[in-house]
Amino acid sequence: MAATVRSNMDDMGWLGLYALAALLPTLAVFAILLAGRGIGRLGESRRRAQPPAEPVERFVTRLRRLRAELERTENTSGGPARLHHLRAVRGAYLDLLRLACERFDVSPPPGGDRAKQADIYRAEAALRERGVDVAPASMGTLNSEP
Repeated sequence: MAATVRSNMDDMGWLGLYALAALLPTLAVFAILLAGRGIGRLGESRRRAQPPAEPVERFVTRLRRLRAELERTENTSGGPARLHHLRAVRGAYLDLLRLACERFDVSPPPGGDRAKQADIYRAEAALRERGVDVAPASMGTLNSEP
């Protein structure tokens, strides 16, 4: 005598599937439009002309200036935020040194911002062999002899 009670979940399941079927084409078209925009922007960014390379003399001058500042910072006694300033200057110098190594086909010092001093000296020596002296003592732009 027990009457079977029909669950309302069956009706809700069908309703959910119907809503999904109605929204799925809309979501698919939206995804296609977004993908099209992304591909368009990617192609547009590749078509843009690269900015002209910085002249070698200015590049080497910046590198020497940063190296001189790094040496000054390393040789000063403790002061407020000296360690932070030292890390910032060293990071900037290593970034520029890496760019110089790429520009003159020299292998950059490994280790990123934590490069060993010996590796930095090796990279500077290799650049010196290519005619680029980064030592701040000689403030000429380029060596005439390799």
